[in-house]
Amino acid sequence: MLRALAPLTAVALTAVLVACGNDKTTAPKVSAIPKPKGFRDAEYTKDGIRLRVPTNWRIVPGETPQIATIAAGDGQIGVWRFPRKEPLPETQIQLNAARNALILQVQKRDPTFTVTSSRIVIKPRLKAVEIIGIGTNQGLQRSQRSLHAYAYGGEIVVDGFAPIKQFDSVDKQTLSKVARSLKVSKPQS
Repeated sequence: MLRALAPLTAVALTAVLVACGNDKTTAPKVSAIPKPKGFRDAEYTKDGIRLRVPTNWRIVPGETPQIATIAAGDGQIGVWRFPRKEPLPETQIQLNAARNALILQVQKRDPTFTVTSSRIVIKPRLKAVEIIGIGTNQGLQRSQRSLHAYAYGGEIVVDGFAPIKQFDSVDKQTLSKVARSLKVSKPQS
């Protein structure tokens, strides 16, 4: 009796599974970059780095020199700390020279990179260069905000990427806020 029911059960199960498909249901856009639902602290005391990142973006720990990747959809922020033995830039003149050298280095690494803006940041506990531009990242043309802070024998880099068409809104809602939240202290390692 059970053997006789087995083919009928298989046919009924197949019919149920086929009926489960709903052509009106669309797949979620995994590349969509969500607005932040809020911000939380991401602290890397070993590396002397603290910043605020969106609560609804995932954090993936990195391997030295990369500290972490914060990402959602096609939006991505990389956090790096590179030890430096040379004197770090501190004055306006030194930071201008660092900015020029950094732009040349980026354009050498990525000949497609075009600077759209740059600035020097001089605050009591933060000396940095920030560059915004368009270049190729992992084979895709993307806009980028890159903050390079110099302190405690290292260069801390916060690189934010987003597709060109979405960059302005993602930058305003997320990337610029994360970059501005950067706090640097003496590494604990």
